[in-house]
Amino acid sequence: LLCVANANGSQVQCELGNPLPRGTQVRFYLILSTLGITLQTQDLAVELALSTISEQPGLVPVVARARVVIELPLSVTGVAVPPRLFFSGTVRGESAMRRESQVGSAVRYEVTVSNRGQSLKTLGSAFLTLLWPHELRSGKWLLYPLQLELLAPPAAPAACSPAANPLRLALVRPPARGHG
Repeated sequence: LLCVANANGSQVQCELGNPLPRGTQVRFYLILSTLGITLQTQDLAVELALSTISEQPGLVPVVARARVVIELPLSVTGVAVPPRLFFSGTVRGESAMRRESQVGSAVRYEVTVSNRGQSLKTLGSAFLTLLWPHELRSGKWLLYPLQLELLAPPAAPAACSPAANPLRLALVRPPARGHG
């Protein structure tokens, strides 16, 4: 089987045999690059057009379609530190809270998202949505988002919204470490 591509690689012509004996079946594989696929690409179509020097009425092109599914092997893991909390004390409404210490015991959720596949490059972005019970039926805060710390490689700029600390409570910062 001899196949020759045109200059820009958009067409391939294959010589199937002269003559192609009766009852013969020819199978070949055409491997195409996926470089031009975008998020809007839903399918790829390849037109197969048979031609012959003999008379063959009714030879019409056939379109072979491949559905495009963009799938990434993403994984997400999470851990709560500490894994168990005990609450007691005065319950305050959000209008009475001024400082971080009035919110209650702190719990830190550490979430890791990993991509074990190809880089997204121009194929868009990945999104993670975190849901938590932020208030009771009475409207009192249950879990209040104080701070959000995002660690991402420089090549993958990331952003989160909405911002943490919507009540703009005064946060306690750890004291600066001195050398001595």
